[in-house]
Amino acid sequence: MRGFPALALLLLLPTVPTASAVQAFGVRLARDGLVVEVPYTMGTHRERVTGVDGALRLDPDALRLEGGRLVVPLADFQSDDPKRGCHLREALGLDYARSRFPREHVCDAQNRLAPSGPDALAFPEVILELSGGAPTGPVSGDGVTQVELNGTLTLHGRTRALRLRLGVERVASPVSGLRVRGRVPVRLSDYGVVVKSARVLFVSIAVKDEVEVVVDALLEPLLSR
Repeated sequence: MRGFPALALLLLLPTVPTASAVQAFGVRLARDGLVVEVPYTMGTHRERVTGVDGALRLDPDALRLEGGRLVVPLADFQSDDPKRGCHLREALGLDYARSRFPREHVCDAQNRLAPSGPDALAFPEVILELSGGAPTGPVSGDGVTQVELNGTLTLHGRTRALRLRLGVERVASPVSGLRVRGRVPVRLSDYGVVVKSARVLFVSIAVKDEVEVVVDALLEPLLSR
């Protein structure tokens, strides 16, 4: 092969994937945000999450996740009922070993928690750490690909392993990104969360143990922002 051009030789070598395919993506929520469906005795409450901080590292062509960390402040949980919203922050954010809750509600008349002391927020964030993920089958070019993700969820100060199965599809507007949709069940008892029952007339209204997070979000390359 004397005299064979080096460039031609390189073209014959197999292509080796590089880390440059991995990009950082941020999360942009739809107008209604993430929806948390909370079943209770008489139906289902739907609370909204309006903000997610953090980033994911993924290969958008292979739809392979390398890792990431997403944080939802409890302040970004929004409810159409201020009292119910404060009760949600009680359940998720207070340290029961110090607070009067769950023996009694501690929200004030303006549906706020104390700014300091034993009845102040001890766990102000919900944290999702993702260690990796990949498609469960062939990657669709113009349809939905099912992707399985592994990680941990930290809620109410407790961390538990979590596996998510979500649908991913490519979108071109407003920027080239990925739309992620699916439903994620979360068992409150796994995180030691207590939602105090309410009483209306002679009926005790209680929240069921398993809630579902309805995911509908856009992943957008951070460099395009």
